Amino acid sequence: MNAAHDRFATWDAAYALGALSAPDRAEYEAHLEICPVCRDDVAELVPAAGLLSRLSTEQANAIDAPGEADAAEATTDAGRKLTEIARARRRRRRRVTWAAVGVAAALAVVVPVSIVAGAPRPTMEVALEQVIDAPVSATVALTSVAWGTRIDMACDYAADAPDAGWAYVLAVVGVDGATTELSTWSAEPGRTARLSAGTALPLDEIRAVEIRTDTGEVLLRREIG
Repeated sequence: MNAAHDRFATWDAAYALGALSAPDRAEYEAHLEICPVCRDDVAELVPAAGLLSRLSTEQANAIDAPGEADAAEATTDAGRKLTEIARARRRRRRRVTWAAVGVAAALAVVVPVSIVAGAPRPTMEVALEQVIDAPVSATVALTSVAWGTRIDMACDYAADAPDAGWAYVLAVVGVDGATTELSTWSAEPGRTARLSAGTALPLDEIRAVEIRTDTGEVLLRREIG
């Protein structure tokens, strides 16, 4: 480990939750390109992060500062679980690191290491297509990152639609047919919901992106590739 890694060592939970600011997120993603340890941390946290989409704004703001008490203690069971996962990984890594140091000292082995930053990843932006008649439309941008795929969504709810606070779910379907729910939100007439989510699936292993009701009915869908 080095000083650069130490600076980002506790950003994983905040990043997996989409709680980093845009500049911090870009800086952390650049670090992920050259740090396999942090890539592994994020890949493990991303699936659990989907559980936190039900946090209130106040609760989400509590984890907005990277590096402060493991991105702050979340106030839900899911939040505590994500924090526990991040801390457990760091404890295991420290034990493995010290064991490796002891072996290396005993064997006096020097291994040259070369790290080359990866090339910029492509981004695909698509509009989702209606499956049934519904007062919603959405676009998603899918970005290949070191740990899988980041998905940035903008979902519009018609101004003249019923004011019922409908709950929606962002989901991805893998090439194996398995569906993973990434995030949920409540719609407001005439408003645009924007969110960032992630999946450990590489872009080429995503068959489709969907927006569903909270009961599982597919409203919008777009085949990928």
